Amino acid sequence: MKKKILFVLLLISACCGLDSQSTPVSAPARQRITLGQSMVALTEWKFQPGDDPAYAQPGYDDSGWKLVSIEPRANYHDPYFSSDSYVPGWTALGFPNLTGYAWYRARFKVTGSNEDLWLEMPPDVDDAYQVYANGQLAGSMGKFTAKHVTAFYSHPMEFHLPAPNANGSVVLALRFYMQPESVQWNFDAGGMHAPPVIGLPDTVALLQQRNQDVNLHTALSYLLLGLLASIAGVAAFWIYRMDRSEQAYFWLALAFAMEAVVSISNFLASMTYYLSYAANVLINDLAGSALGPLFWLFFWAYWFRLRAIRLVGRVAWMLVLLEVLTFSCLRQPVMGTLISLGWTRDLWLFSTILRVVFALLLVAVAVDGIRRNRTEGWIALPAVILLSINLFGNDLEVIGIPVDYFPFGIHLGISDISLFVLILVVLGLVFRRFLQSQVRQREMTHDLQQAQEVQRMLIPAHPPQVPGWNIESVYLPASEVGGDFFQVQPGEDGSLLIVVGDVSGKGLKAAMTVSTIVGALRDQKERQPSEVLAHLNRVLHGQIKGFATCCASLITADGTMTLANAGNPAPYRNGEEMAVASGLPLGILADGSYEETHYELAQGDRLTFVSDGVVEATNEKKELFGFERTQAISKQPAQAIAETAKSFGQEDDISVLSVTRTANLKAAIV
Repeated sequence: MKKKILFVLLLISACCGLDSQSTPVSAPARQRITLGQSMVALTEWKFQPGDDPAYAQPGYDDSGWKLVSIEPRANYHDPYFSSDSYVPGWTALGFPNLTGYAWYRARFKVTGSNEDLWLEMPPDVDDAYQVYANGQLAGSMGKFTAKHVTAFYSHPMEFHLPAPNANGSVVLALRFYMQPESVQWNFDAGGMHAPPVIGLPDTVALLQQRNQDVNLHTALSYLLLGLLASIAGVAAFWIYRMDRSEQAYFWLALAFAMEAVVSISNFLASMTYYLSYAANVLINDLAGSALGPLFWLFFWAYWFRLRAIRLVGRVAWMLVLLEVLTFSCLRQPVMGTLISLGWTRDLWLFSTILRVVFALLLVAVAVDGIRRNRTEGWIALPAVILLSINLFGNDLEVIGIPVDYFPFGIHLGISDISLFVLILVVLGLVFRRFLQSQVRQREMTHDLQQAQEVQRMLIPAHPPQVPGWNIESVYLPASEVGGDFFQVQPGEDGSLLIVVGDVSGKGLKAAMTVSTIVGALRDQKERQPSEVLAHLNRVLHGQIKGFATCCASLITADGTMTLANAGNPAPYRNGEEMAVASGLPLGILADGSYEETHYELAQGDRLTFVSDGVVEATNEKKELFGFERTQAISKQPAQAIAETAKSFGQEDDISVLSVTRTANLKAAIV
C-alpha cells in the first residue's frame, strides 16, 4: 500500500512577497519571489506527459504545456490518509490513463537574498522523480537508469539548488515516473500531492525535520508490530515444540511470522532505501495478502478442531494460488504490457471475489468454533471478523473509506488494529487453554498415581515363595504404568498356575485393562489353561479397543506341564524355545478356543517367560533384539535378561518371569 504522509505547509509571510504577472497562455508562466527569512510554496506549474531530456533545459519553450495548480484542496478526501489539504494527482487533472513519465516546469525570479536556495519536495508523490534546476540535476528520489526506474516509498527529501542566473531567475523541471499499478490503489494518483517549497536553508531544514518526524511517527507502528509479532511467533513455536500434538500452535507461529515479515518490511520501506517499492509490494502480496490469511485460517481450524479441515485446506490453497496469480497480473512489468490497463478493474473485481470467499471460510470456521466451544468461539469471533475485513483494506481505500488512523500522531491502519486484537485474543485463548490443561494435568497425575498403586498391588515387586520352585520376576514398564502382567498362583493340590501376557498400547488405558485381567484371574476358579484363556477372552471382548496376548501354564504336583497360548511369545525351557500352538489374542473374537500342549518337567528344568518388549527392543541402528538373542540369554537370571534388553534399546514394556524346579515337587509339598 502506498504510504501517504500528512504534509502541512508552513508559510511565513512576514518578510516575503510574491508578485504574479498575468501572461498569455503561449508564454511561459513566471512567478516573482522575494525571499526573507521564509519559504514559499510553488503552486503554479506547467505539465506535459512523456519524456524528453530537453524538458530539463531552462531555455526550452513550454508555452504549449498545460497550466496546472498544485494548490491543496480543503476537505479533499485522501484514500490513504484523511487530510484537510491534499492535491489530487494528474489522473484527476485531465490525464486519467497516464502512467510512466511526465514533467512539471516552473519559472520564478528570486530577489532579496544572497543565501543558497533549498527545495523541499512533497513527501507524498507517485512514484519517483528527478529535480533539475537551470538544467542541472539537483537530486532524485528513486533510481533512474536508461531502461528502468526503481521506485521507493515516498520519503521527505530536500535538495540544494544551484545559484540562480545573473538576473535571479530559476527554472525548475521535475521529471516524474509513475508505475502502472499505482492507479489501482488511488484513482487520483500521479505526480505531486502537495506543492514543493523553496526557501532558505534554516527554514527548509526545519520543515524537513518536521516531515521526518511525521514520517517516523507514521512508520513507528510498523516497527512495534513487527517486534511484537516476532516475539509472539517465537513463543508460539516454543509452545509447539513442547506439545507437537497441538498443530494449532505451528500454524500460529507461521501466521505471526508472516505478520512480522510484513510489518518489518513496511518499516524498512518507509524509513530506508533497502527495499524498493516493488520488493515491498511483493512481500505484502505474498506474506500479507496470501500466506498470512492462509496460516490464520489453518490456526483457527486446528484450534477449533474443525472436522472438514482437509476440505477447507484444499479450498483455501486454491484461493491463495488464484490470488497470487491475480496479483502477479496487476504488477509491473506485466501490467501495461501483457495486461492492459483497462483490465485493472476486472482483475481487481476477481481478486475481491476470491477474498470474499476466503473471508466466508474464516467466518465459517469461527461459527463452527462457537458450536463446538461456545466460550472460545465467541472470544475469537471479533478477531476473525477484523481479519476478514482486513482482506479488503485496499478496496475500502479505493472507494473512499479511510482505513488509516493517527491517534497521537501514530499511524494505525486497520491491519495494525486487527493484529493487535488478534494478539490479545490469541493470548487470552492460549492462557485459558493453558489453565485448563494444567487442571487436566493434575487430574491425570492423580489418576496415574492411583493406577500405579493399583498396578503395584496387582503385580507384586517380589514373586511368591513356592516350595520346590525358584521364582524370579522383573517388570520394567516403558512409561509410568505399563501393559505387561504376570500372575503365579499356587493351588491347594500342589499345582502351580502361571499366567503372563501383554496388553496392546501403553499408559493408563493399558494399566486399566491389566487390572481387569488380573481381577478376572483371581475370581476364576477354573485352572485349566485353555479354560483360563477362554474366560479372559469373554471378559475382554467388547470391553477394550485393542487386544491382549497371554500364555497360561499349569504345572501339577508330578511335574506335568500344560500350556495354552493366545498370541504371546512362547516360553523357553533350558534355553530352547518350546513348541506351543499359538491362538488368537484375547478380545478379538467372542468365542475363542485355545489348544493345549503338554510337557514333563524334570528337576533342575528352567522355564523363562518373556514379553515382546524383550524381542522388540531396538538399538540406534534400528536393529531388533530379536528371537535369536532372546534365546541365547534365556537361561540367564531374569534380572540379567531384562537389563540386557533395556540397554539394547527399550521400546515397550519389558517383563521376564523365570521358574526353576529345584526339588521333587511332591516332596516339597509334603
